[in-house]
Amino acid sequence: MNFMPQNESKLQYVDLTPLHGPRYLVTVDTEEEFDWNRPFSRDQHGTRHIPAITPFQSLCEESGVKPLYLIDYPVACDPYATELLGGFVHLGQAEIGMQLHPWVTPPFNETVGNRNSFACNLPPKLEQEKLHILYEKITHNFQLQPNIYRAGRYGIGTITPQMLQELGINFDTSVRSNYDYSFDGGPCFIDAPLNPFWLKQGNLIELPLTTVFHGGLRRHATLIYFGSAAWKMPRALLARTGLLERIALTPEGVPLHKAIIAINNALAQKIGLLNLSFHSPSLEPGHTNYVRNTDELAAFYAWWRGVFAHLEKCGVRPVNMGEMKAKLIGALV
Repeated sequence: MNFMPQNESKLQYVDLTPLHGPRYLVTVDTEEEFDWNRPFSRDQHGTRHIPAITPFQSLCEESGVKPLYLIDYPVACDPYATELLGGFVHLGQAEIGMQLHPWVTPPFNETVGNRNSFACNLPPKLEQEKLHILYEKITHNFQLQPNIYRAGRYGIGTITPQMLQELGINFDTSVRSNYDYSFDGGPCFIDAPLNPFWLKQGNLIELPLTTVFHGGLRRHATLIYFGSAAWKMPRALLARTGLLERIALTPEGVPLHKAIIAINNALAQKIGLLNLSFHSPSLEPGHTNYVRNTDELAAFYAWWRGVFAHLEKCGVRPVNMGEMKAKLIGALV
């Protein structure tokens, strides 16, 4: 399923000049920990890692960053998470949005499986019901109205924006540009831009996650990575030879020196908003494939310190959702 409209001429970019950019946003998929190597399950998960968010929050505060925690249903139901994250928010040190993992969010009317892990594959009424229940849970438990959404596994569909609009949500960050999940039953974002664009003109903005191509063949990246030439040039070989490499702005699987290359490339391409992300279970060793031990956790934090320092050196300042709403949405009202 190609999420992007077929007529690219209808795509309207957001004017980012009021942000006095370029700027960057830190987004955290704040979710239950589960075994990524096993089938999806409604009950084989936990929220034991939530206390491990505190050191990351402290690092962000030291760096003048207000992280955005995109909370899913199990986290929204956890009393400790409510107290901890809610405390950060009410002190003005963080922000909260919502993230939908369908398999652990009621009502449980679908078969649990890979295809239905993408909310866009659910019957529209069921996707809508899950969104409403998640929204209400966050609103009640955190005493705030979330204003940004990310579909778990980036599973946004063509009618999801209308559902978000009905909830009064002004921002979505489900699009992972330069990725294709259609082989797994999910959406395709290979034609998605990297700069923010309007999903609903005037009141719903898409903030794509930042992923760039690097190397001598980057001008032909779409064809080589996703087109007819893909089978001729293995991606690993292309990366090793420096001809073409896809680099996402995440500490999960991307070393610091590669992230710095990606930042430089994004700025050279005039990307006005850099959207960095990771999954909260990576903050405690053993929950994800990216942080399996204390050494990898130390490298994880070194990545963030290095990225924050490089962004500051490049003159890229952090931004938060309150500021974006006031300058990008509020100015239109």
